[in-house]
Parts: sequence; structure tokens; C-alpha cells
Amino acid sequence: MSQSQWAALALQIAVMLGCALALGHLFRLMKQPAVVGEILGGLLLGPTLLGRFWPEAHAALFGDPAVNSARTSMMRTGMLAFILTIGFAVSISEFKRVLRPAMGVGLLGTFVPLFLGLAMVYGFPGVLQVEAGNQLPMALFMASIMALSANPIIARILLDLGLFKHKVGSIIMSATFIDDLVGWALFAVLLAQFAPASKVQGAAPLEVLLWVVAFIAGALVFGRVVMTRLLDWAARAMPYPGGFIGWVLVYVLLCSWAAESLGIHSFLGAFVAGVALADHHEKHPVPYDAISHFSLAYVTPVFFCSMALTTDFVRGFDLAMVLLVTAVAMAGKLLGVYAGGRLGGLDSRTSLAVGFGLNARGIIGIVMAVVAYEQQVVSASIMVACVVMCIVTTLLAGPLMQATLGRERLRRAVDAPAAHAEQAP
Repeated sequence: MSQSQWAALALQIAVMLGCALALGHLFRLMKQPAVVGEILGGLLLGPTLLGRFWPEAHAALFGDPAVNSARTSMMRTGMLAFILTIGFAVSISEFKRVLRPAMGVGLLGTFVPLFLGLAMVYGFPGVLQVEAGNQLPMALFMASIMALSANPIIARILLDLGLFKHKVGSIIMSATFIDDLVGWALFAVLLAQFAPASKVQGAAPLEVLLWVVAFIAGALVFGRVVMTRLLDWAARAMPYPGGFIGWVLVYVLLCSWAAESLGIHSFLGAFVAGVALADHHEKHPVPYDAISHFSLAYVTPVFFCSMALTTDFVRGFDLAMVLLVTAVAMAGKLLGVYAGGRLGGLDSRTSLAVGFGLNARGIIGIVMAVVAYEQQVVSASIMVACVVMCIVTTLLAGPLMQATLGRERLRRAVDAPAAHAEQAP
């Protein structure tokens, strides 16, 4: 990268960070999750608004593909640290405390939208403009994106609402683990067919699923047995917390590399690393908190701003397609989570609030949509429809959770400790 390109990269990130922080603070003042403002910052700076009404400024900021690629790589690597901290919410002990509702919410909240996604492709081929012979990969893609919940954004919303450490947050984050396992496993089947770099390319679907399960089990065992001992040694023998943080990042990067090499997204690798170290996090809060503070202050605002930065939502916009995809996504997730929550012992309002939280597809869904488009699984119109759905469900998650719980109920939920898992918030 040349000196001028590095300068352009610094300017890009500065503008995005400033816009995201300002809009995030504005939404926080309006008692809304800051992440909503950060995503809208991408709409403001992207081709939808700035590129349409002031194309010269947009080209000056984002016109160099090499600079954009470098920014994407930087932010994606940085987000691994944030997603690591998300995994801390799914500690084994915490999962046991919310096992019944989390399992009900996770299973039904995953498989109901999954089957609706499959049915949508075969039931509305005209609206979705599905080409003959492309229904199976298209159906797998829709099943994946419908089943998924975006744990990075959901975690940020829960942090903004003060619910991250409460029972509602614990149930949601535990359920996202099931969502992600199913969603990424299905997507790994797709990538095994289309991604040249995948080590399981051309493998049978069952073989791909076995690789996914083997990776998760191996990462969890290695993290809980080996890494915790290595980190305890680093805390005693190396500069603290610098050496400790360095070894944590080595583990996260290795898990992300392994996940990406298997055709799964690197984010799942970082998330599994966080789950493996969740109980250890309580033993050494200082270095883990340092990682969290840096990612929240710098990486996540820019990353969430970038969600809407690359897509023009005017061009390629098909209203019928957008409405169908968004309606099925919301209905499937809400119906599944509500039924799972009620079966798991939650009251109606809490079940609905959990459903609105898990409804956010966020950047993970956008990544899936873009990759599927690049691999010619879906058309540009379907990609735009899925990206719009991901943004709409993400923007609605926090406000609808607030409205469902109500101010007084939300205040009591924030004040109550997460350990009281037997009581409804």
C-alpha cells in the first residue's frame, strides 16, 4: 500500500468512526441502541445517499478498491476481539442456569425459520425469480440466512439496553450458539460446493457437518484444557496484562483460521474461542475487559457503519421480493422463539422480547448474502432483498425489545442479576 493509499485509509476510518460515534450517541440520547445509529451512518456515507447526491465526495473517500479491501480486512480482524467477548456470555455454568428456555428458544427459533425459508423458495419461485435448476442451493441459502441470528449485533444491542448480563441476555446469547451452529453448518455445505479455498470442497453434506462439529468440539476442549493453563502461566511469567492479551489473541486467530479454512466464517471461530474461555474470564477480568473496551470504542462502530456502506439500496430493489423475504424472516423467527420460550417456561412478553432480539440478522446475514451473490447462488435483487432484511431486522430489534418489555419492566430486568435464572425478568 502506497503512502497516499494509507492516508486515504486513515481518512476513511476517521470519517466512519466520527459518523458512527455521533449517530450512535444521538440514538443513545433517544433511548435507542447506539448500534442503530452506527448502521445508519453507513447508509449516510454509502452509495444510497452520499454516493447518489454527492458522488465526487463518495468517490474521493471510497473510490479506491485496494483501500476499501484493506479497511475490510482490518475491521474484520478487529471484530474477532469483539466476538471473543460475546462468547463470554455463553459460559457453561451460565448455560446450565438457563438450559430449559435456551434450548427451547434455540431449537424452535432455529428450525421454524429454517423450514419457512425452504418453503418460501419452493412456494414463491416467481416472486424470488428462482432460475430452473437453482432451487436447491437457493433453498439452502435461504434456510441458512433465516435460521441465523447475528450474535455480534445482538450482543451490542443487549449491552446498549443493559440486558447483557441478565436472564434475557443469557437466554438470547445461549440460543444464538444453536442458531449459529445450524446456520453456519448449512452455509458450510454451500461453501463446500462453491469456495475453492475450502478444505472440504466437494465433500458430502454429512461430512461437512461432521467437520464443523469436530472443529467446535476440538476448539472448546483445547481452550478449556490447554489455553487456560497457558494463560495462567502468562499472567505469572510475562508482563501483565500485555502478555496475557497477546496469547488470547493468538488463540482467537488460530480458531478463526481453522474455521475459515473449513469453509465456515472466521466469526464462528472467535465466538467458540470466547465460549471456551468464558469461565476463565471471571478469573482475569482486567485483560479481557481491556480487549472489550478497545473493540467497543474503535472497531465495532466502524464495522457496524460499514454494514450499509457498500450496497446501493435503490438500484436492484424489488419491493415484492423485499417484503416477502423480510416478512418470512420475521414471522419464522418470532413464531419459533415465542413457541420455544413458552415451552421453556418464559412468560408471553419475555418470549416475544427474546424473539425480537434474536430476529436481528445483522452483518452475519449480509456476509452470507454477499458471498452467495459472488458465487452466483442468488441474483443481485435477492442479495439486495436479503441485505435490506438484515438491516431492517437489526434496526427493529432494540426498539421492539424495549417496547415489549416496557420501561418499568426493563428497569427491573437491568437491576436484577443474571444469576436469578429461575425468575422471569
